[in-house]
Amino acid sequence: MKLTALKRRLDLTTPFRVSFGEISGLDVVAVALEGGGVVGRGEACPMPMFGHTAEAVLNALTAIAPDIEAGLVDRIGLQSRLPAGPARNALDCAFWDHEAKAAGRSIWDLTGLSAPDHLASDVTIGIETPEETERLAATHRHAGMIKLKLGGPDDMACVRAVRQVLPAVRLFVDVNGGWTLEQLNALAPELAALDVFMIEQPLPRGEDEQLDGYVGSVPLCADESCQDRADLDRLEGRYAFVNIKLDKTGGLTEALALAREAEARGMRLMVGCMMGSGLAMAPAYLVGTLCEVVDLDVSLLLKNPADAAVRHDGRRLSLFDRTVWG
Repeated sequence: MKLTALKRRLDLTTPFRVSFGEISGLDVVAVALEGGGVVGRGEACPMPMFGHTAEAVLNALTAIAPDIEAGLVDRIGLQSRLPAGPARNALDCAFWDHEAKAAGRSIWDLTGLSAPDHLASDVTIGIETPEETERLAATHRHAGMIKLKLGGPDDMACVRAVRQVLPAVRLFVDVNGGWTLEQLNALAPELAALDVFMIEQPLPRGEDEQLDGYVGSVPLCADESCQDRADLDRLEGRYAFVNIKLDKTGGLTEALALAREAEARGMRLMVGCMMGSGLAMAPAYLVGTLCEVVDLDVSLLLKNPADAAVRHDGRRLSLFDRTVWG
């Protein structure tokens, strides 16, 4: 098979603020595997916060391309040839897409998963002033679930602002590692009183052991702290949820394996994403069919509507067309 890869920029309609900075857009890497008259595609979004860059992904793909083109690496062999991360994700998803097309079957047939017409998904509000948070919340009155980014100077005022406008919506918060244990323990009781059902990644990755000192009642979710199955021993008993993202797991193959093992350990499942076009959201949609919490609202943020091939109506995602992927 012939492997090609291309870097391109995805811009957001407006900058999006989280605890580690402001995002106005990110580079993604699109991959194509061509062979047997069909082309399989995949896409990855390298995140600098994980030490990943588009250039590093392109270098990794260039290095493995000769073996792929010689038929020495397939999807299963890929799992041990590249580490979990965006380069493997793009290739893994391209292999899945190629397998489905070459066999004349859908990705749902290959994975054995059901294909619901819609998935309920959240809408995200970034870190803003309380006043702007309230204004944004008012634009999402029909949302079924809100994710509120925290880790700024006015966290609780922003949570109260959402509740002022949306008193009954399902609400969880995402700190992206922006708190200390002391902040977490101080704020968790008020979050519980405001009916926040989950706190995502309160402490920085690498400080998970401190959560043995968490005294709150709101369940915690591991995002940055959960890359793949190798992390589960460290997370079990500290987090109730794991957030599965294909750019962390290194593709759909490991994402499905992580979901099954986490669930077997009694952990609850969430699916999320970095940034990406519909080509990245489509395989995440499959993972979402296994998850209690679906956080795949990137299409609402993208500047170019053509990139949003997996449609989000502000409350739910629509099943992607097979011309997109799978």
